[in-house]
Amino acid sequence: MKRVHLWFVAGLSALLTCAPAQIIYSFESEDLHGYADDNAPGFLEVFQATTGVTHGNYSMGVRWPGGFRWLLGNGVRDETLPYLRISRKLLLDITVPAGREVEWANMIVAFNGPPGYGWNQNSIPVGLPRVAGTRTILLDLESLPLPAPDVEWFQLNLGINAGSAHEIYLDSLRLYRPACEMVAFTFDSDLQGFNIGDQSEISLEWFNGKMRVSKEGGFRWLFGGTAPGLAAMVRRGDLVVFDVTVVASASQWANAMVAISSPAGWGQSDYVAEIPTVVGTTRTVALDYRGVALPDSDNPEYCTLNIAFNSQGYLVLDVDNIRIYRRAVEGDVNCDGCVNDSDLLAVLFEFGNTAITPADVNSDGVVNDSDLLTVLFNFGSGC
Repeated sequence: MKRVHLWFVAGLSALLTCAPAQIIYSFESEDLHGYADDNAPGFLEVFQATTGVTHGNYSMGVRWPGGFRWLLGNGVRDETLPYLRISRKLLLDITVPAGREVEWANMIVAFNGPPGYGWNQNSIPVGLPRVAGTRTILLDLESLPLPAPDVEWFQLNLGINAGSAHEIYLDSLRLYRPACEMVAFTFDSDLQGFNIGDQSEISLEWFNGKMRVSKEGGFRWLFGGTAPGLAAMVRRGDLVVFDVTVVASASQWANAMVAISSPAGWGQSDYVAEIPTVVGTTRTVALDYRGVALPDSDNPEYCTLNIAFNSQGYLVLDVDNIRIYRRAVEGDVNCDGCVNDSDLLAVLFEFGNTAITPADVNSDGVVNDSDLLTVLFNFGSGC
């Protein structure tokens, strides 16, 4: 085992405060955090399942004949609100079983509480997976206000919508971790290789430290984005994440997808993320690219990022801060991709803590022997 460097302890507290990581819902209880009460056969079926499990032993299965349905939470404040006060960016794993593909599907989120706070709904939907497989979606809820910490009750409600009969399995609703980001494109001085090729009805320009995309309705690609270490990043990640601001719009809807090009081929993802169309809106968007062709080394002949935008009408977007979200390595407390001395010290430093902390590796509510053993058993992984 590597020697534990005691000089790391001095900076440990700051590291932990910038890397919150906790699972909010794992659907291990039969009531499914209140969502089971929405079960209404023929209209909306909600059930505990073992399909699509990404944490613990169970997931939440949802089956409905298409259209819009609400899943209403149990209103237990302390199951959700303390986490949301750390971050209103959440990740959620969604699995679509084989044979249940749909043309489109999406989700919105609403917070609900007593009079004086009331119903607060995110009007911008998030794309749900349309084809078979497991994908992670990002819920950017920063536009929704939170109630006082001592509010009597608080609900987290999920609105699901699909163009036809659909079936999904949800698991591991958790905090998004900025510590897991690998920054690839910041557009400090240029477009970093992004171009439109020979396409028409789309233009691209560098504007005030961002990439400005102006397009008519329809589907268009941005090709050729390059950044130092991009191949190494995409080989260690699952999500392409970026911030998008709507500058001008005559479109009722818009979405995006991603492809990674390398000697391994054109690796185009089948996940489609919805993006905002209301002028002045800024949101963080995540595109899951699991399963695509990736370079077989960290230093291939070439590796480029390509992003497609589709819209119903004219749209101008500012894109900024494209990063790759690192794939989880068990026991990696600080999410640097390597289980080492710093992770071991993090658990020791927080031992006995019952607060929301990444040192609670197994997300059971306390930093204890189980977390320490997880780090020790995985020591050296990812390094």
